[in-house]
Amino acid sequence: MKNKILIGFITSLMVSYSGAVNSDTTEDLINALIVKGVLTEQEGNLLAMQAKAEKKNNGKVKFKKGGGLSFESGDGESNLKIAGRIQLDYRDFDTGNGSDANSKASDGFDIRRAYLGVAGTANKYYGYKFVGSFGSSTKLDEGYLEFKHIKKAKLRMGQFKMPMSLEERTSSRFLNFTERSYVNNASITAGKEVGMMIHGTPSKGINYAFAILNGYGQNIDMVDDRNDGLEWMIHVDTDLAKRNKWKDQIVHLGASYSHQNDMLLTSTASSQQTLGKGQEFFKTKLSGTATDVSRSRYGLELALAKGNKKFQSEYANASWDTSLGGSQDISAFYADVGILLTGESYSKSYKSKSAGGKFDRIKPNRNFNQKTMSGGAWELVAGYSKFDASDITSSTAGMQLNSSTANTNEADTYRLGLKFIPDPNTRIMLSYVNTDFDGENKEIAVSGATMDDERAINIRMQYDF
Repeated sequence: MKNKILIGFITSLMVSYSGAVNSDTTEDLINALIVKGVLTEQEGNLLAMQAKAEKKNNGKVKFKKGGGLSFESGDGESNLKIAGRIQLDYRDFDTGNGSDANSKASDGFDIRRAYLGVAGTANKYYGYKFVGSFGSSTKLDEGYLEFKHIKKAKLRMGQFKMPMSLEERTSSRFLNFTERSYVNNASITAGKEVGMMIHGTPSKGINYAFAILNGYGQNIDMVDDRNDGLEWMIHVDTDLAKRNKWKDQIVHLGASYSHQNDMLLTSTASSQQTLGKGQEFFKTKLSGTATDVSRSRYGLELALAKGNKKFQSEYANASWDTSLGGSQDISAFYADVGILLTGESYSKSYKSKSAGGKFDRIKPNRNFNQKTMSGGAWELVAGYSKFDASDITSSTAGMQLNSSTANTNEADTYRLGLKFIPDPNTRIMLSYVNTDFDGENKEIAVSGATMDDERAINIRMQYDF
């Protein structure tokens, strides 16, 4: 009876401190009690089994280095992680060479993004993610469930980031510049959409995804149920460096294609803002009433890196066919080159995911030390991006320029960016953005004046966890 009471006491004691006592410590304690004759071997085995069972039922709370909080069940099959980010921007603009050389876009401060959400796994096979956006407006950013029973064919349903573009798959936290390129135009490249996707990694360094989506953008359901057609999309990419075990390198190749019939007519409206997040210089309207609209989109990806040097480029194209006229295209391109001045490796920031490879967090070789004023990572990036909608003019049938809001159809943008990364969770970014308007009019109208270029300086302070 005394031994039973002792066993119960020891069991409850170990359960109380299960978060602080690991399995080796528990086993050593039981063995010591057996050697001293306090417990028989049979009683010790019983006690070990009870302690193991209790430990399995107890969960863990973890604080990640650099921020973040996660919860994990004792059996490791369920977890929940809390994550968020905030991006605080300042923008300064200058324009010239038009009818008013001093006309300026709106300078000022902006809460570019403020996200908070949860993600995790339930019962080993069910993934989930729910993220809210709390910047200029409150909305659902992402919300989906994922069924992971088959690793090479995971099924995701809800609102999530589509796999169409390397730059789009890369989180806003880890971009080359403060803003994405013209390839990111929502009419050319699908971003966060409502739909379903099957994705996986059938072989090392190869990813694929097949998605069916509404095709109208974030938080937009099908509006005209009788006439709307779903969009389907396929994506594949590979990292040849990973497949061939080339150390400290990235050789990323990717391609995507999508098609949609019977689109809602208002979805043919397309627009584009400068990459300094300044003026909207392009917007379309329909030349009449269209009875049939379809769209095809495709994109090509390339990323090369060796050590601290990187080249990244994409080309994307969208083509519309309407009953009002022939096919009309909008295309976009970018090419960026980067160097990590402090010697970190880009290959360590590249992640090969089942829905597509992407660039992730850069970790400094040494975090910034305030006392010595040393450490942290520095990155220098230069880039060029082209927007070409020359098929669409003020007189074309089908889609045409909406001259009441913007009136040019081409733009060339050159960018230079400097980035300081004190630690993996913090970034301070400076981007210089020079945009030249080209195409039909070579100028855009702004508040009664005209301008043929825009120069911008963007500054960002960012923290994520």
